Amino acid sequence: MQAQAAPEISAQKIDYATAVSSNSWLEINLTQFQKNIDDVKAKVQSDTKICAIMKADAYGNGIAGLMPTILENDIPCIGVTSNSELFVVREKGFTGALARVRSAPVAEIEKTIGLDVEELVGDIDHARQLGELGKKYDKNIKVHLALNHGGMSRNGTDSIEEAVQIAQVPGIEVVGIMTHFPSYDRQDVLTKAKAFEKDALAIIKQARLKREEVTIHAGNSFVTLNVPEAHFDMVRPGGVLYGDQPTNPEFLPIFSFKTKIASLMDFPKDATVGYDSTVKLTRDSVLANLPVGYSDSYPRKMGNNADVLINGKRAKVKGVISMNTTMIDVTDIEGVKAGDEVVLFGVQKQDAILGSEWEKHADVILPEIYTQWGQTNDKVYVN
Repeated sequence: MQAQAAPEISAQKIDYATAVSSNSWLEINLTQFQKNIDDVKAKVQSDTKICAIMKADAYGNGIAGLMPTILENDIPCIGVTSNSELFVVREKGFTGALARVRSAPVAEIEKTIGLDVEELVGDIDHARQLGELGKKYDKNIKVHLALNHGGMSRNGTDSIEEAVQIAQVPGIEVVGIMTHFPSYDRQDVLTKAKAFEKDALAIIKQARLKREEVTIHAGNSFVTLNVPEAHFDMVRPGGVLYGDQPTNPEFLPIFSFKTKIASLMDFPKDATVGYDSTVKLTRDSVLANLPVGYSDSYPRKMGNNADVLINGKRAKVKGVISMNTTMIDVTDIEGVKAGDEVVLFGVQKQDAILGSEWEKHADVILPEIYTQWGQTNDKVYVN
């Protein structure tokens, strides 16, 4: 089976009026994004670099729309994954270090050879392929050498000997040594980080690299906020920038998922709702038709489970979610009318529907769903 390419992302932003005239949209709060950046900066020393992880089109929030804020903050490094993301970052004027934070086949890497991308490598065969690519273009391919000390068993090598061999491959230049921790256990991270630092320094010495030219880094969002001993030369905050870090709920989401009421319908007691007639109304009811469904990444599992917010009040989803339509019960909410804004995820007045509810009702981890929102809905940026 041939691997699917990452979806193309747009370098263009749309205005508010255009977004809210769509059937559903993401609303991105740039003020909250800036606050999250400020709060991350406050967690690290001034000589510790920050690499803002913006993979999956900035976790669904749109690289293009967030790049002005990144540039204003003089963030020295950006981490992404797909070629389309790499191109957008450079097109938006970023001249700092640009790292691909996953392994990539040589054919994919070759397409961005002119963007000065720092690639990820953790095995000798891949390193040799990159070395040959470097020779072909008469340049050294910058790489971050991945070690498996975190225990992900994904990109990194477990062998110091292999790591030294990788560092000595002609045609590549080691600019970083990294690992990644899968755990939210501070003590586990500390133990593994100590071994990682020791071996990283040993590799630098054995491969005759210059310590000042190699960035040692291991800090994901959890480590950035909670394990300063493992910050090393650079940290890589990702989800926390967008307000998704379960261990640190003080970092608020920058995104809301919204739609509008298309129409209001009166139905009698005992009417059934939706495919498979999974619910029967227990009273005469007013149902609001929402023009959003599973094709917009509002999952079928939300049917008969989830709430939404209208006029600051909760309304229950009734029936199975259709491809393009969701029905909600607004019988007890006064003043509801067609065109009213509906919050599917986010805050409205004094109430909020946030990650824990979504994860419970949709049976997903939150990043699995909000990265899809960004692919299937317009985005608008507000302050």
